[in-house]
Amino acid sequence: MSSARLLLYVLLSSCAAVTTAVAQQDSASEKGAAKSSASVSATSSERLVLTPLVMRGGHQPIPVKGGDARYHLVYELDLESFTGDRVSAEHLEVLNAGSGATVAEFDAAKIAARLVVRDRQAVPGQFGASQLGILYLHLIFDRPGDIPPALDHRLAMISQGTTVSATAARIQVSRPTELLLGAPLRGERFIAGDGCCDSTRHVRATLSLNGRAFDAQRFAIDWEQLDAQDRIYRGDAKNPNSYVIYGKPAYAVADARVVAAVDGMSDSPIGALPNLPVDKADGNHVILDLGGHRFALYAHFKPHTVQVHEGEYVHRGQVLGMVGTSGNSSEPHLHFQVTDGPSALLSNGVPYLLSRFTATRRGASTAAFDNATSEGQPLETLPLTGPADHAQELPLDLWITDLP
Repeated sequence: MSSARLLLYVLLSSCAAVTTAVAQQDSASEKGAAKSSASVSATSSERLVLTPLVMRGGHQPIPVKGGDARYHLVYELDLESFTGDRVSAEHLEVLNAGSGATVAEFDAAKIAARLVVRDRQAVPGQFGASQLGILYLHLIFDRPGDIPPALDHRLAMISQGTTVSATAARIQVSRPTELLLGAPLRGERFIAGDGCCDSTRHVRATLSLNGRAFDAQRFAIDWEQLDAQDRIYRGDAKNPNSYVIYGKPAYAVADARVVAAVDGMSDSPIGALPNLPVDKADGNHVILDLGGHRFALYAHFKPHTVQVHEGEYVHRGQVLGMVGTSGNSSEPHLHFQVTDGPSALLSNGVPYLLSRFTATRRGASTAAFDNATSEGQPLETLPLTGPADHAQELPLDLWITDLP
């Protein structure tokens, strides 16, 4: 699987509890005692409320049209506790910043499923004293015109039995991506492992590097291939040649310049991640400069099969190397992603569209995909609704695709 781990953050400084002040202020407000608030901010009509959590938005998200013909928006919010007490995030409304209309809602259970806090003792959805968490959000829209140009976030939170809400973390939203690429592989029954938009191993692979946080794998796919019996491998699980995808050629998705080409690393033993240093995680790999501050990474090539060199210009469809399992890889696969910078890790993942692909079914679940990977049994699949042929869309998580 992917090399990234969820590296989350702990706010080291402690802050005084604020919930008592929240309760006092709410009580005063209910009695009409607004004089103190007016004296603090005479030019603002916004009521002042002390909140135990602070919200901050991150990157400007880019919608992408998925294979389901809907538009997917993937982004994160940082939630920071400013109190020494435990705080729970209870309800989130995502608002159209222009109209104030609610475009999505997340109750406490959904927040808990999407919130990652670095605390092994934490209750899902809760913060300890002075902690920071990342809330990974995924919104779906039927049409481009339904996507607001900016979003606000209204969060209800509870601490010491007191509930308070606040609206903050405005995020500007880009236009849907128009980055159109060819397929990185060719053939039948390629499965988009850990793809867009809710699989945790890529979408939530935030790394703290050089003092900053990056999510380069936000739209990454671990491509595997199935045989005619829907098996990922047949025979000896420890032999890379047993895997259907091993040694298959990977192709340039566009005319591009090679900015990195690494070869010479051995295939990693199959069965578990070798936990290599981050600068070795991609193994034998190629990075292409697609133009417009967009870069494509192909990772885990078979040793001594990389066919291009740094500085070389390649054309769409040119063979770059053969699929292997070098680097931080537990079995043969092609890790493919597009980012906004030339580094495979010091950048943020951005979405893209494939020119054409065909899909009629998907893996039944991540658990079924993992079982097929580890046990060599046929993958359990489910049928997809809608047309089989797709153009200018992104295959979604576990979609089984034929790539021209």
